[in-house]
Amino acid sequence: MKLHRSALAVAIFAALLAPTLASGAGYAIYEQGAAVLGMAGAGTASVHDASAVFYNPAALVTLEGKSAYFGGTWLSTHNSFAGVDPNPGFGVTEKMNTGNFFPPTVYWTNRLSNKFAYGAGLNAPFGLGVDWADPETFTGRGRVTKATLQGVNANFSLAYALTPELSIGAGFDALFAGVEVNQIATQVIPGGGGGAANIAQVKLKGGLTPGYGFNGALQWRPDARWKFGAAYRSEIVVDITDGDATFTQMLTGDTLFDAVVAAGLPPAQGVSTTLKFPAMVSVGGAWSPTPDWTWEVDVNKTMWSLFDELPITFATTTSKNSVITENYEDSWRVSVGAEHRLAGHTYRFGYYYDQEAAPIESVTPLLPDAPRHGVTLGLGWTLGAKKQWTLDAYNLALFVENRSTEGQERDGYNGTYKAYVNGTGLSLAYHW
Repeated sequence: MKLHRSALAVAIFAALLAPTLASGAGYAIYEQGAAVLGMAGAGTASVHDASAVFYNPAALVTLEGKSAYFGGTWLSTHNSFAGVDPNPGFGVTEKMNTGNFFPPTVYWTNRLSNKFAYGAGLNAPFGLGVDWADPETFTGRGRVTKATLQGVNANFSLAYALTPELSIGAGFDALFAGVEVNQIATQVIPGGGGGAANIAQVKLKGGLTPGYGFNGALQWRPDARWKFGAAYRSEIVVDITDGDATFTQMLTGDTLFDAVVAAGLPPAQGVSTTLKFPAMVSVGGAWSPTPDWTWEVDVNKTMWSLFDELPITFATTTSKNSVITENYEDSWRVSVGAEHRLAGHTYRFGYYYDQEAAPIESVTPLLPDAPRHGVTLGLGWTLGAKKQWTLDAYNLALFVENRSTEGQERDGYNGTYKAYVNGTGLSLAYHW
């Protein structure tokens, strides 16, 4: 009897690179500013607060004075799965524990003159996680039981006004990414009736590792009614060279079988791989038919085709190094939003459609990727005797389309995934 070390290792490191946003298209987090998200993320052209550091750095030169901005979003995810024959079987149902995630946003901006401005920020543009309930009986436990991907981004950008109507921006990004993945290895006990027994808890953990990129943007304001914007954020590649994999035996009660498992269990060892975070280009046009109304349409393209394969390199069992095909596809997002500015407050609303990035064969328990529809509502207030404080809030209802693997999932784990996400965001900014 032999435990296949390479199969265990490949499974865990496949989990490492697979995205961990279990609620929609890809693993990017676009929730980076409460005012813009109140308009469903349509802000590339009209963003007018410090979240321009993320949405369009060229707009920094239009902000008055200095500003400090603090915010974040509470994302609540709800996911389930219904299996089909032959694996895991018709009638099998699984669900994730409710996910609660809090990606933060911190920005600082300063307009130095009518020509120059700069901005800096910390945010989390990639991440989230999956956490399947009842991990020891979850039918997909050999692939993953729990996974988290963290991406903390530090950004600095400069803006310059070429003319009163046209400005450009550029900057650099340092993304620190870390990952932890858990799974349970199983094996059939000879003479045990054919059922798979849990034999080992497998954990991989890689600490925050940096990767670097850049951004560029422009904003054109031909008159008081129209604004146009474009922004580009480059791909970032993070090479993890100090990951650790551990394998902890789970006793079955069969003494002979447990002894054979112990003898064949892979040793703890280091591994290396590559995390790929795609480039994104955004274009938008905003129209203000009256001074108190703004409508905007944005189109974003995310270059998910960067995530084409997963290289795996072992520190000890180098003969088992491999490359796993993923073949993600570039995806589109379309956002439409509006803002109405009144004397005492501002209200906002919007809708977006986000296309799936994963092909059918890459829809797995790690990322049941699917198209999604987002509906948002937002409110904003200017506070204080000198109107130096701005408070913005929004709520997002994210309806994820059901997605079937259509019998094509690469590991033969087939069925239909369902999901719903709710997001509530808040930001507070001080201007002087």
